[in-house]
Order: sequence, then structure tokens, then C-alpha cells
Amino acid sequence: MLSQTEKIKRTGIFGYPVDITTREQAVDLVLQQIQNRQGIQIVTINPEIIAAADKNPELAKILREAELVIPDSTGVMLAIKSLGVYRAEKIPGIEFSWELMKKCEQKGFSVGFLGGSPDTADSLNIEVHKQFSALNVVFSHHGYFNESELPIIRQELLRADPHLLFVALGSPKQEFFIKQHKNILHKTSMIGVGGSFDIWAKKVKRAPVIFRISGLEWFYRLITQPSRFTRMFPVLPLFFFRILFDRQNLRLY
Repeated sequence: MLSQTEKIKRTGIFGYPVDITTREQAVDLVLQQIQNRQGIQIVTINPEIIAAADKNPELAKILREAELVIPDSTGVMLAIKSLGVYRAEKIPGIEFSWELMKKCEQKGFSVGFLGGSPDTADSLNIEVHKQFSALNVVFSHHGYFNESELPIIRQELLRADPHLLFVALGSPKQEFFIKQHKNILHKTSMIGVGGSFDIWAKKVKRAPVIFRISGLEWFYRLITQPSRFTRMFPVLPLFFFRILFDRQNLRLY
């Protein structure tokens, strides 16, 4: 757990914690935990994972127990700002994780990658090395494994002992994996990064900057990946209605 001096103010969004912080503060907090070899679970929260947690008590418990929960969506930011909190900062998980990689390279911390297809995992290692040639990557494994292979992966992770592990198994599978291994890899900080590996490996293009700064990256993903429609709707419209009409479940801690 984070010490009292490391804690930052939290808000409650429909029963789930969200940390009010900036990207710089959040990065510094993770680096401090890495330096102390005190592993933490970092969650990037959005309306989709909130909707999933509402239906899954185990996932809800994971979100509530995560040491760092950063707002990774326009919807969550609207909920926070509706409480009159304007100093919070939207922290896209993909950018936050990229910054963590840069800092790990600078400070000599080791990292690991778990997830993506075998082809994506191979390309990821190549592309990351191009950007961070001195980054100490001590573990890399694709996410297309079955339960019988998990003990081997677990042993490889224990031997590698990365300071920071990026887990791209999709939500909520990645959150379950991290929670399951927190006590085993207790010195490793872990963050779920969803589809970031595909973008870092240059298998998928990220939304153009204009979509990102206008808070419409979700819309770009929808029009470029229509298969996401059933996952995003009706979750997003219902989330906005909850902000308007479920005020008693929005509060500052």
C-alpha cells in the first residue's frame, strides 16, 4: 500500500475511486514505488470498465483496492469536473505508460511486456528498442496463452523480476491477471494497457491529434473499428446520464 505521504486526493465515481492528479505527479509516484520495490496495481479507468465492474463484484473489488487509479477517458473527466474539481488531469494510459518507459530507461529500471498476439509481441520489442535503445527489457511474452501455460509464464516472470510490467490482455482480463499475481510479484508494479501494444508495435494507428485534444478519441476508434460499437453502446450514453441523474454516487473522499 502507498504510505500516507504518497497518497493523493481521491474522488468517488459511482462507487469506484479515481485519483485526482497530474501525469507528472502520477509518474513520480510510480517511480517512487519502483525505487522502493513496492509493487502496486495501476488501473486506467473509463466508463467501460466501470460498467463491467457494476456486473462483476470481483472486478469491482479490484478497482477499489488498486493503489493508483488514473482517469483515462473524457467521460470520467466530465464526472470529476461535475463535482467542481478542475485541477484533475485526463491521463491516457498509453501516454502515461510511454512516459514510464522513458523514465525507466533513464533510471535503469527493468520492464516486462505481457500481451498481444505473437506477431505483435515480436514487433513490439523491435519498435520499443528503436525508441528506447537502453531500456532493460527483461521479459516479453504474447497474450495468446492458455491456463496450462500460466505456471511457466509465472516462473519466467519470477526469474526476470521486472520493476514494471505492462499487461495488455484486454480489460478486465488484465486486471484479474495483475490482481492474481500481486502477492507473487510483490516487488513489481503492474499496469493494464489494453490495446497499447498494437499501437506501439505499429499494427494499429492511434487517433489523430485533433481527435485526442477534442476528447473524441473514442469516436475515432468507433468509426475505424465498428466491431467496438456493441461494447461502447449503450455504455457511454448511460454513463453520461448517470453523471446528470445519479449525483449521490459522485463524491470527494
